[in-house]
Amino acid sequence: MTKNNLKSVGFSHYQLNLEYSEKDRSNLLNEFSKLEPDTYAPAKVSRFRRYGNAIIIPWLKEPELHWLPTVKDDNGNNLSGYDQGGNNPEHKNMRYFRALSDEVKNNALLENIILDDFKNTFGLSNHYLPIYVGIHFVKVKCSDNKLPGFSSPDCFHQDGEPFTFAHLINRSENIDGGINYIGKVSARNKKIEEVSNDEIISQFTLENFLESFAVCDELVSHYISHITLKEDGGESERSMILIDFSMTKQDI
Repeated sequence: MTKNNLKSVGFSHYQLNLEYSEKDRSNLLNEFSKLEPDTYAPAKVSRFRRYGNAIIIPWLKEPELHWLPTVKDDNGNNLSGYDQGGNNPEHKNMRYFRALSDEVKNNALLENIILDDFKNTFGLSNHYLPIYVGIHFVKVKCSDNKLPGFSSPDCFHQDGEPFTFAHLINRSENIDGGINYIGKVSARNKKIEEVSNDEIISQFTLENFLESFAVCDELVSHYISHITLKEDGGESERSMILIDFSMTKQDI
């Protein structure tokens, strides 16, 4: 169903049903509790992030996931680099984020999510080189409605990778917003208030653990609205795993 929807309409909104242990679920939640502030976020925006990159060997009977090495900053912290090329109007160059922990990289649920996502792509499994995978852990918070939480880029956009999958890990009770929009390609780089109704293909809100959506990048654009507090006081939070796939190429 997910693959068919990606082919026919460019996106799919679905509940990911995988078997998992409570230990693996808790391990994912623990990783999100440790995310460092996103140094690329605008001032006073509460966004937290880690990133990892890997390759999938697609020609094996059962595709295998292999994590790529990290680099270290001047303080000895492990970093992984992410480059969207010209597809993010807010960031044109490589961004380095704190790397996912070794513990979460060995999480069976995370590996199963990644490999299940890959099975729902098309046009990649016959590629003669490894497939590049980017794995983002992103948490956005809001404790003051004058300072809403939001993702980057803050507009309808295309990611640049052929496929992106997004999986909800946690959505707190005291939260408004965080609405996902799927738009036509013509909506790319437009703010929500600039997009006409006929450019919006679908909108929905992810509510449950591993409720998900996926996009075929060339067919649609997408956007996530700001999050705020439903009631004053406390904090709202939305945690997502984002996984993207792209082809590698030989460079001589």
